[in-house]
Amino acid sequence: MSAVASPPAARSVTLSDRLLTAVPLASVYIWLSGLLMVEAWQRVTPWLFGDELEFTQLSRSIAATGHAAERGQSHSPDSVYPYLTAVFWKIHDVAAAYSAIKYVDVLLMAAVVFPVYFLARMCVGRTAALFAAAGAGAIPSMAYSSYLVEEPLAYPYTALCFFVIAKALITKRRSWIIGAIAASVFAPFVRTELAVVPVVLFIALLFAVWSSAQARAWRSTWSVGDWIGCLLLVVGVLFVLSALISHHSFQWYVATAGYKHRQIIEGGWAAGALALGIGVIPFMAGLAALFPVRGEPPSREVRMFRSTATAGIIAFGMYTAIKAAYLSTAFATRVEERNLMYIAPLLFIGTALVFSRRRVSTLGLVAAGTYTGYLVVYALYHVTQYPYQMGVQLYSDSLGFAIVQQGNRFLGWTPNFVRWLLLAICLYGVAVLVAPRVFRGRERAVSIALAVTAVAIVAWNVTGELAAATGTKSIALGAATTLKHPFSWVDDATHLKPTVYLGQEETDQNPEWLVEFWNRSIVRVSSLDGTLGGPGPAGGPNFTASGELYNGDDIQAGAWRYAYGVEDAPCIDLAGKTVGRHPYRAGGLILHWKLVQLDQPNRMLDDCTGIYPDGWSSSADSFYYRYSGPAGWLRVAYSRPDNYATGPSPVHITLGNLRIVDKQPVLAHVLQRSDETINSLQSKVLWLHVPAGGFTVHVVVAKKFVPNDYDGRGDRRELGVQLAYRFTTTRATPHK
Repeated sequence: MSAVASPPAARSVTLSDRLLTAVPLASVYIWLSGLLMVEAWQRVTPWLFGDELEFTQLSRSIAATGHAAERGQSHSPDSVYPYLTAVFWKIHDVAAAYSAIKYVDVLLMAAVVFPVYFLARMCVGRTAALFAAAGAGAIPSMAYSSYLVEEPLAYPYTALCFFVIAKALITKRRSWIIGAIAASVFAPFVRTELAVVPVVLFIALLFAVWSSAQARAWRSTWSVGDWIGCLLLVVGVLFVLSALISHHSFQWYVATAGYKHRQIIEGGWAAGALALGIGVIPFMAGLAALFPVRGEPPSREVRMFRSTATAGIIAFGMYTAIKAAYLSTAFATRVEERNLMYIAPLLFIGTALVFSRRRVSTLGLVAAGTYTGYLVVYALYHVTQYPYQMGVQLYSDSLGFAIVQQGNRFLGWTPNFVRWLLLAICLYGVAVLVAPRVFRGRERAVSIALAVTAVAIVAWNVTGELAAATGTKSIALGAATTLKHPFSWVDDATHLKPTVYLGQEETDQNPEWLVEFWNRSIVRVSSLDGTLGGPGPAGGPNFTASGELYNGDDIQAGAWRYAYGVEDAPCIDLAGKTVGRHPYRAGGLILHWKLVQLDQPNRMLDDCTGIYPDGWSSSADSFYYRYSGPAGWLRVAYSRPDNYATGPSPVHITLGNLRIVDKQPVLAHVLQRSDETINSLQSKVLWLHVPAGGFTVHVVVAKKFVPNDYDGRGDRRELGVQLAYRFTTTRATPHK
């Protein structure tokens, strides 16, 4: 009987041991998730528009219709992320749905510690693997976990792909090979950038073959001519591949054909931002770990890790450099660490490998140390706009800068101080890596130095992540003061009936993006002057002579029939009943949106162009249009309340009939002209007797001015006058 009872007891002990072994890794995940959840809770609203709004639109559309769309227009879902978050948009309350998505994103992104740990365990012991997992899970880019973007899913998934690829190369088992291929093929559906993962698989396989014993034995017989021939063959293959890719990718063609230098410079910026963010030493040690150490014992696991890591760093590095170079020609010059963050797990595992083995390649250390020092001491100091981007609160595409940005904000760090600090860290890293060789026989001292360094590295990363989260929280709180509570004021009044947002002279789209995110009833966004953009269609409406609004060529089929409309200041007047107002902050002023229950079909009573939200006329001057109605009076009030030394300016005011040309209102037959003047500190009013039906008024200020030329406060708009129109059927104050 005792013999029969003993096996279960043995199995129970084994299970307990395994559970105890899992406790440290589980603890890392739990503590990390807890920290990130607090940060997500503190991020009260999205602000990285339009990425976050675009994914919100796609997932909301999937939740409502099963198909991806942006503002009602069909659109590719781009990735599986909108499908993952769509289920949460079934929640009626926007705030609750937003919170649920943030917390799920946190749990997903924090899960990066698991594939990183298991990949590291192929090469190092448990303690070193925990260091790698903790480091990869604490990088500043983990602050993306509270954003509604793809990174919370893409970052851990990429680490999982690295693990599966390395495992397949190590074991050669069919199941792992199939898993590596499947994971790589699926990667682009997680995020478009992860199309490089299949490339990683292919390059890793090449490196695995190249580094095999058979290949080394074969290369040992090569002559100098053989090596030259091999080099020429590789270069030729690269040229052919580049030509083929250029034929299918315009971005690749632009970057590789005309902007090779930008690839090097801007790819270096991204690498430098990553190095700074993760604490410099892991970047240097991670690269050095890719070089075999003379006399090290052969290990298939280490060799396959190096093959996978080298392939990953090359593939993601090339992608980042090419994308940054292309963006500099098509959009803006940016530091794109956001696209390179995926190699951080590989660098931390490489660091763990070097620390645990206490051996590093001399060639690798010289090359990695020189490159790292160049990036953090020189390249980032001369990065575009500001050294180390310390002139901005948070650089959304490169959260690695966050620690020095917050250091500047709260501790008074200067770019020169940061430069010397990073140089000192770089030199210390070199010293730590060579210490085991220099101090042979003093193993305890070396162990303490490596342990202290490892703890300091994780602490630097946690600090950087907290700094990025602090910047994110601060910007979100600012956005909340822009929108004002209650955020969902449109939904509360419309009960999710279809609503259109109509604006003009939108110099800052952030208020519109915020109100659109927090109010699902806003299904269309439009502006009269094209100043509102995406994500999604934002074209202006067409007009009939009576002011009816429609899309396309068919007035009946394209007629606007929205239940409500949100009017933006200063002079959009839709036909209907005003049912609410809501304040928001723009340009240092408190303005108000107006919510109108619209007549059917939707119709414009009057509108104007060329007036900023603060009431100043723009460089394009101003038109006022009234589409229908009785005869009456138009009060034109204009002034220059500030004492700018511009001298008197002629003001030309023209009244004419309204006509629709190419579906837009224009001034037709001139009925009256008025030539006035305006000077600083003057206010004037002109009353125009206007005819029944449609009419147009054009106000031209001959001499405009730029406020910054006089007060140096940064307002570089070209302004005319403070201008306001008001139509009445009777002239209430004829003496004015």
